[in-house]
Amino acid sequence: MDQTVGTVGARPIAQGADWPSKQRAWATVFVLMAAYTLAFVDRQILTLLVEPVRRDLNITDTQFSLLAGLAFTLFYTVMGIPFAWLADRSSRRRLIIFSIGFWTLMTAACGMAGSFVSLFLARIGVGVGEAGLSPAAYSMIADNFPPAKRARPLGVYAIGSICGVGLALIIGGAVIQWAINAPPVVLPILGELKSWQLAFIIVSLPGPILVLAMLPVKEPKRQEKPLADGETRPSFVAFLRRRWVPFTLLSLGYSLIGVSVAAYLSWTPAMMMRSHDWAMSQVGLAYGLILLVFSTSGVVLGGWWSDRMASRGKSDAIIRVAVTGTALALPFTILAPLAPTGALAMAAIAAMCFFFGLTQGLPAPSLQAIAPNRLRARVMALYLLIGNIIAFTVGPTGVALISDYWLKDPSKIGLAVAIVSAVVVPLGLLSLWAARKSFVEASLYEAGEG
Repeated sequence: MDQTVGTVGARPIAQGADWPSKQRAWATVFVLMAAYTLAFVDRQILTLLVEPVRRDLNITDTQFSLLAGLAFTLFYTVMGIPFAWLADRSSRRRLIIFSIGFWTLMTAACGMAGSFVSLFLARIGVGVGEAGLSPAAYSMIADNFPPAKRARPLGVYAIGSICGVGLALIIGGAVIQWAINAPPVVLPILGELKSWQLAFIIVSLPGPILVLAMLPVKEPKRQEKPLADGETRPSFVAFLRRRWVPFTLLSLGYSLIGVSVAAYLSWTPAMMMRSHDWAMSQVGLAYGLILLVFSTSGVVLGGWWSDRMASRGKSDAIIRVAVTGTALALPFTILAPLAPTGALAMAAIAAMCFFFGLTQGLPAPSLQAIAPNRLRARVMALYLLIGNIIAFTVGPTGVALISDYWLKDPSKIGLAVAIVSAVVVPLGLLSLWAARKSFVEASLYEAGEG
């Protein structure tokens, strides 16, 4: 039976609160999305600069993996918790302005690095800076829109990550192609720069512009559910004790689905080059455009579809859309690496990206719906900690282990991606569906209806 949205007794629903104007709310979303896009360009660009970085710094694959993974991910996920604590208690706008400025500076520092150690430290700085963005941004967006209208704006914000990865692939592929014949670039003060150093400096340039764009953004009023007689403000530990079932199932479900997404982000270039003899620039352009077109359109449709279902009284709308999108993506996650030609493989990846897109914008509205206002940033930070560790450890590394120690053939890296996806995506689906009942109960309560 479908749960319906309404009122309980004389208590008003959340839509009756004093929400910002539609224009102001959406302006905030688009500025934050632009920041998220830049964040993903700055973090992802390194993965396509592997060969020139290894050559110029004389480092091994293992050292490069530390630059691309550990240096960023560990500090990004760990620092998210204290930054989220700040976001729940102070100005989210000021935290975001600081974050943009700091990671932009550290991205430029990557372009000035001349050794493994200096690049490693700069990558840590990028991770620390970016850790302050998403928990605060998700909380701000949730306070700009009523619960039944949050999926779409939160989905639009999530598009920033997809745009960032897509642009990083396109830019990185173009830089690699250009670097083959380009002469050294000499800049005042900095002197001669390698192509990969120049790439870092170029992608850092929009940072100051985004800092200026954040200045007119207003800190939204916190839309908190009124406390009942004798009720105290919720603590984070109390929330986890009370809502551990929906939080755990939602986090596990979205994280397992993210394993497949991370596996494709990490290994699609290698799969296309090894199995279909595509050049890196060709892969970067094709895959980048697929992400920009198909993934983003899927995210927009998923948010619109979820909000439309919610407005019609289905309080489990987010879960329904997430499960549907993932189920439709599953066969393409397995078929894409098995395609006989590169064109067919990319067509299957395009379909997969569109259907995964229906789901990719929904983790935030799912978790925001079950969390009290003053805990939303920390709830998102904990989810991002869990999700990033699971997705970006199991995905890339699980594929590599299967390829190296089971298949024992680098040309079969795509088959390893298919195997990992065939295992984790169904498990993610089961976890999301199992969360449906507890999600509805928690979300209705936090909306003031349960």
